[in-house]
Amino acid sequence: MKADTVHTIYNSNGISAKILNFGGIIYEINTPDKYNNFKNIVLNYDDINDYYNDCYYIGAAIGRYANRIKNGVFKLNDKTYFLDKNDNEHHLHGGSNGFHKVNWNLKSKSRKSIHLIHLCNEKTYPGKIKIELIYTLNDDNSLDIEFIAYSDKDTIFNPTSHSYFNLGKEKTILSHELKINSNKILEIDKNGIPTKKILSINDGPFDFKNFKTIGRDIEKNDIQLKFGYGYDHNFILNDDEKFSAILHDKDSGRRLKIKTDQPGMQLYTGNYLGGNFIKNGGVCMETQHFPNSPNCDIFPSVVLLKNKEYYTKTSYHFDTF
Repeated sequence: MKADTVHTIYNSNGISAKILNFGGIIYEINTPDKYNNFKNIVLNYDDINDYYNDCYYIGAAIGRYANRIKNGVFKLNDKTYFLDKNDNEHHLHGGSNGFHKVNWNLKSKSRKSIHLIHLCNEKTYPGKIKIELIYTLNDDNSLDIEFIAYSDKDTIFNPTSHSYFNLGKEKTILSHELKINSNKILEIDKNGIPTKKILSINDGPFDFKNFKTIGRDIEKNDIQLKFGYGYDHNFILNDDEKFSAILHDKDSGRRLKIKTDQPGMQLYTGNYLGGNFIKNGGVCMETQHFPNSPNCDIFPSVVLLKNKEYYTKTSYHFDTF
């Protein structure tokens, strides 16, 4: 991978991010702690060539479909489509050659923004789709992630961003405190597939309505935690607050606040990390539509109609406390 595929954007306050053409990957986000010491707060590989063989979706853009589709199959307009089964018998994060494994083209770049584009013509999904991915680092210390897409046929589309955050000095994120603006999660089976049943949090281990450490309940005797080997669940987001989730680390004073227009957020606590990384070394908060939505009529639709614009925006707001 050539060095010119690493693009740095920065704002007037010294916060910077590095983006790769390969996978649309967020390689670094450098923010200050409460003592104004800057540090990269997302997991990454020291050698960017390691991303070619990465199996953890480190920092990547995800699509066409984030999360799992049961049995790698769905029906649209009375036609059945069969997808790559890259997660046992199921389809995960767009398959083996999803957005995370392609070289995005650079459309434009400025001091604070990078605009990538990808023309996607996978044989397993319906339609040729043009995707634009825009990262913008604003002077209010927020990083905007925008996806824009058009398809020449009706299709399904559900992108997300898959950064693993670690705001502090500790090797794991178990001492990080997290708050999620949600009262409900999707129940999953042993394969991580939603059962179509919606569970109320009810002060149990999934209750993040008030701040608590990620590690406090992660080893509780709970069947849902066992199925996810920790947290790997879709939270149904409320829309009555400005921020969908807030993560902070008391030692460093760093805080991350997430704002999104998506209906759900997958909380994943790095339960399967290995190799260059350690279990629970980072936490993902993947804003998205629900897993397996093409096979669940009760979930919000993920159908992108022919020649209609798709747009979504998620913002990461960085500060200290």
